[in-house]
Amino acid sequence: MAAAKRGTFFSGAGLVWQWQRLVWWIFAVCLIFGLFSTHEMTERASSLLDHSVAAQRLVNGFDASAFIMLQQVPDSPLEIQGHNIVHFSLLFLVLMLFVTGGILAAYVLDEKPTTTAFFEASGHYFWRFFRLLIYLAIVLLPIAGLAAATSAMYTHIEDQSISPYPGDHFVEAAAVVILLLLIIVRLWFDMAQIIAVAEDEKKMHRVLRRAFGLLRRNFFSLLWLYLRVSIIAWALFAFGLYFWMFRLSPQSNVAAFLLSQLMILVWLGARLWQRASESLWYRNYQANQVSEPAWTPPPAPMYMPAAAEPQP
Repeated sequence: MAAAKRGTFFSGAGLVWQWQRLVWWIFAVCLIFGLFSTHEMTERASSLLDHSVAAQRLVNGFDASAFIMLQQVPDSPLEIQGHNIVHFSLLFLVLMLFVTGGILAAYVLDEKPTTTAFFEASGHYFWRFFRLLIYLAIVLLPIAGLAAATSAMYTHIEDQSISPYPGDHFVEAAAVVILLLLIIVRLWFDMAQIIAVAEDEKKMHRVLRRAFGLLRRNFFSLLWLYLRVSIIAWALFAFGLYFWMFRLSPQSNVAAFLLSQLMILVWLGARLWQRASESLWYRNYQANQVSEPAWTPPPAPMYMPAAAEPQP
């Protein structure tokens, strides 16, 4: 099993590459939704900046002061005015919740993602995953309360302390704790979805209990598997952001657009890499579980020894 665990990380990447059309399909939907959701914001930015001299400070470079001033003007194009962004964001959330069943069926069950099988699996698991989403919202409530308590404590520390450092250090420590809790919750529900698909379990509370026990027994293995992909994704995203801000010419609008879409594509691929690696990990885990043989009574003797006759 140790060899299987070592190969899960790279095998997950190979699985995503083998069925990469899933990544391209999600990317295309994300791109279309992004264009429709930001259309209103683009029109407002054009009407405001097309006849403004200050627009050159954003076209020919990234001026932080010009960006801040653009946020403060009345009817700023950077403000979310209207419902397009909210509507398309919710629609994308529902769509991703729907297709997750098809994606995990391809990864967990090792089935070729044909169109018919993909959408059949997506519909089969949709309401189960919707119930898991409700459980997720309930679990996130205490973490949201912890974040609100952190903000209140930071304000209290700032009011009581002369130096700003104690409050900053407190927020940094609290942010690390909250981030770790969020990663644990995500791993927990990721494994719950995988178990629901692999075992075709209909009771989501039972799936959550099994996933929690599995995560508790294999915490460091699953956490390291998740973090490795996250570190690679963040490193590539940071490199792309650095290249965009400091190496790319301000006049290269097409190159900037392609680079931004490449960064989004890397992010989507990394998330599917996590799901594929988790699915392979669970498949290997189940394959290496040796069931204990059932107890059977010992066989009856073929003959009974004759009783010794009493001596007179």
